[in-house]
Amino acid sequence: MGEMQAGQGGGFKPNSSRRVGVFMVVFGAVAAVIGFVLLLLPSGPASFGWFAYAPLSNTTFFPPGGLLSVRTQIGIVLFIVGLVLLAFGAGWMLGQRQAGRQRRLPDPSSPSS
Repeated sequence: MGEMQAGQGGGFKPNSSRRVGVFMVVFGAVAAVIGFVLLLLPSGPASFGWFAYAPLSNTTFFPPGGLLSVRTQIGIVLFIVGLVLLAFGAGWMLGQRQAGRQRRLPDPSSPSS
């Protein structure tokens, strides 16, 4: 049996490496679009408001969960995660393209016949 040399064998095959990048870009785009749609949807009627009721005029009301609805919070998280996946997938694909280009270029230090 032959010995495996550095840089040969193992690791990802070129086709599966491309699938990883496409997978990240597609799912990142889907997550970003869903998050953006959740941000644009109205979150329903406000659970608080201003009332001219004298005994409560000096207190401040904060609804549970902060000032954003749960749907808006999920939309923000999905949008950010989608953008991160998109950026990582695009970087992965560009890196694979650059690595493929490096493999195809002839070695400038070797003498040409």
